[in-house]
Amino acid sequence: MINFNKGILSLILLSCSLSLISQISRGTLLDQEAPLSTASFFTADQLNLEALRKTTSFLTNRDIKTYRGYQIPKRKKAFMRHVKHLSEILEQHYQEQKKSTAEIHEWVYELYLLESSLKQKTLARARTKVTLGEKINLVLDSYRSRRVFRYKIPEASREIYEIPESPYYHPLSKERSPHKQFGYLAKQKKVDAKKNMVVLFKDLSLSGSAPKIGTHDLDLDNEWSLKWGDEVHTDVVGSRIFAALGYDVDHPYFYGRDKLTLVFDEPTEVNNAEELIQALKKIYKVDIGPFISNYGTVSEEMAKTQKKLTAFIGKPYVRFVKCAIEARPDRVKRIGSFIPHTPLNQDRRELKASLLAHHFIGNWDTKESNTLLTTVHSGNYNYRISAVFSDLGTSMGVSLKTLNRDFKVGLVNKLPWEVVKKKGNKLKFNNRINSILPAYKKANYHDLLWMAEKIALLDETMLRKIIEKAQWPEPIAELYFHKMASRRASILKAFNIQDPHPIKFDRKLNLYELGELVVKEGKLIKDYQADRNPESFLKKKGRFRNYGN
Repeated sequence: MINFNKGILSLILLSCSLSLISQISRGTLLDQEAPLSTASFFTADQLNLEALRKTTSFLTNRDIKTYRGYQIPKRKKAFMRHVKHLSEILEQHYQEQKKSTAEIHEWVYELYLLESSLKQKTLARARTKVTLGEKINLVLDSYRSRRVFRYKIPEASREIYEIPESPYYHPLSKERSPHKQFGYLAKQKKVDAKKNMVVLFKDLSLSGSAPKIGTHDLDLDNEWSLKWGDEVHTDVVGSRIFAALGYDVDHPYFYGRDKLTLVFDEPTEVNNAEELIQALKKIYKVDIGPFISNYGTVSEEMAKTQKKLTAFIGKPYVRFVKCAIEARPDRVKRIGSFIPHTPLNQDRRELKASLLAHHFIGNWDTKESNTLLTTVHSGNYNYRISAVFSDLGTSMGVSLKTLNRDFKVGLVNKLPWEVVKKKGNKLKFNNRINSILPAYKKANYHDLLWMAEKIALLDETMLRKIIEKAQWPEPIAELYFHKMASRRASILKAFNIQDPHPIKFDRKLNLYELGELVVKEGKLIKDYQADRNPESFLKKKGRFRNYGN
């Protein structure tokens, strides 16, 4: 035992040393100069024209190709048109010598966010690999987070108040049920996921750890990220819960056996199913073969049952046992992160409160790269900015394997029945996250209480409808429902909120399938339908061990 403790201590000291070295070394790349302040856009009570034009030029002048020596991502026409429109309005106010108003400050703040976010994306893209020190930081934050998230219950009043519409939070309409908010946001962005989907191969993806590719919709305007593995159910649920709580999100959809057809329309780096398997195995070390149901060339018979395939007769195709697609609509332009490098954001209640939403779904991956500032085209050359919580699939039961650096999500047995416990006058949360961002460090009891009130609005019907969208096998979906109902109840109890919609749940749930016990006393005991679920809901081998396949 003594030797073991010494070994653990040595590992921690080594990790801390590597972490420090990593922070020092990446400071030459990632640390920006002192962040811009909106105050720099004003002189006395009027706009500072020089600062305004400097920001506008950085955002729209394509002759400015680098920032701190690194290539600036391509600035789309719609993005530049939006920036120029804002700048023209502000210049007109300057020429008319108008004093600053709340509306002017709002426009300036938008430019400030766009500039800061684009700079962050430039620096983030310059780094093609996550350093060893950063990987260690993720592990250390994962274990430290359980000690950090403890809050003393104050004796003061509850401080509950509504937050107005902002890029970070969208108050829900009384006429629209919270579980319908996801669809409402999708409709605004012209996202249209068909029941039977056909997508065209576009390119390979090199980001993240879950196997994925880029695809085109048949209109060639909108794109979709097509992915496989352990997030295809969880991302669907996590995104819809965040939307139901008032946040903007990406739009993932689950597709079961043969419900999505990937067509290789034009000669590219990948031209058929076999080449796709080999390419993804090389990039992600994952063999997606078990996720493929059939492949070949599109036949006339196939086109008779699915007319959209008529134009692709003779082209290679592949279909899947299961997969998910995530929308990349043309009218939404993704820029960079919106949280850590903008000090004004760190004190916003809606962002600090999002920490409880992460706890609710058991999300582990809270890196800054999973927060995105976007511009949304609303039609008639009108644009708005919106902050998107992205990649919420590393949730709903996470297993971490430190020694082999593997992890697995969507393990229902790993999702605790409770989110938080109240001990005396303190609250203690049990969820691990891998990045304790500045806004989360600043979160206090009242911020989380505000979010708890939002979670209280989710009733049984809403929760069931959200879980249904993930299309888990029935016993697993039912177990997840009982667990999420229990987690919701634990939050309301901890914050002393009277439940407006009590939901019954059973922690000793037993479920049978064809006479066989699948869930025993609230725990999945059978590797359910392993042939239909190659990632497994029970085995803990994750993406870095090919899901045990």
